[in-house]
Amino acid sequence: MKVLPVCFAFAIMAWAALAAPPQGSWIAPDATGKPWFHEPTGLTFPTMLGTHRLAGEFRYEQGGGRFIRYESLDERSRADIFFFPIPSKNLTMEEKQRLILQEMDNVVKDLDAMTKEGRYRKLKIGEIGVGGIELWDKEAIPMAARICEMTRVAKSDLGVEEEVPLKQWTGIILLDSYVITIRQMRPVTPADNGEAGFQAFAQMVAKIIKDPPLRKGVIGLIDRYLADPFSDDSVHATAAVLAYLKTTTDLPINIPEYPIQGWLEHCKKVAPGTEEQLLSAFMLGSAKVAFAGGDAAACLNAGATQFAKVYRQLLAKHPEITLPQIDAFLAAATESKGGEWLLRYSSSGK
Repeated sequence: MKVLPVCFAFAIMAWAALAAPPQGSWIAPDATGKPWFHEPTGLTFPTMLGTHRLAGEFRYEQGGGRFIRYESLDERSRADIFFFPIPSKNLTMEEKQRLILQEMDNVVKDLDAMTKEGRYRKLKIGEIGVGGIELWDKEAIPMAARICEMTRVAKSDLGVEEEVPLKQWTGIILLDSYVITIRQMRPVTPADNGEAGFQAFAQMVAKIIKDPPLRKGVIGLIDRYLADPFSDDSVHATAAVLAYLKTTTDLPINIPEYPIQGWLEHCKKVAPGTEEQLLSAFMLGSAKVAFAGGDAAACLNAGATQFAKVYRQLLAKHPEITLPQIDAFLAAATESKGGEWLLRYSSSGK
């Protein structure tokens, strides 16, 4: 068995042209639906990216490389995302860009080799595009991208050879001493040239790449809010945190609609604006624990505790927001058991 070089992320594109796959092992997605996490870069990939479902992870026996695969039956596309470490950790921006372009050259060489061996025909190499991905409070990540066109030879049920037009989008970045290569391949038709699908998938991956530094910044904003929930600074911090929370789905933050919704409606009616402060308190209190790795129960208790803290302060200014059933909740929240109280109250239907 030929051992493929592991210093270049896209060497594995030659799989189909080899007699055997590279040495390594497949790992199935987490059975509970837990996102796939790449600890060295802090990147977290969900089980679903749009219509693409995580199919598994391949780990190489040598070199520390791995890749994950996404597949979409609806779009008939497949996407592989490769992670390969590089030995040098202190590259200049020019060196990073050069390495990325070298990797892109490897992509073309692999496609050309597979075309010469008969797997593909009519290979057309698109122009390379260069740019970057902006990060929160960090240097932008250099990136190169290219679309290639080809046809794959396939046989129909009648044994007749058919040529299936394909396009492959490749994006390569360098992040935290890892070359990350995103490759997506899909069939194309006169009605769908595939570029909208490529763009949508690339945007989803870019959002994941941007997330670790952005999340770090959001955690800092939560701390600013918690230091003084009623300050002018907290207003801006809260808005930014809530905007972020609307775009993420991997945090175990859940607020029982009953009885919280009724409480908020009452507050809005008698003291407009207090309902927004209370909801923000619950969300940011929960998020603080969620970002620290807390489970749903811990997040609920933390959110309830912050809700109770802000409610007491608001009650001193707006006594009209008081409600008899909140008294018992406040007592439980003081002992960090407000979430447990809410679940019991909600299930009782009182």
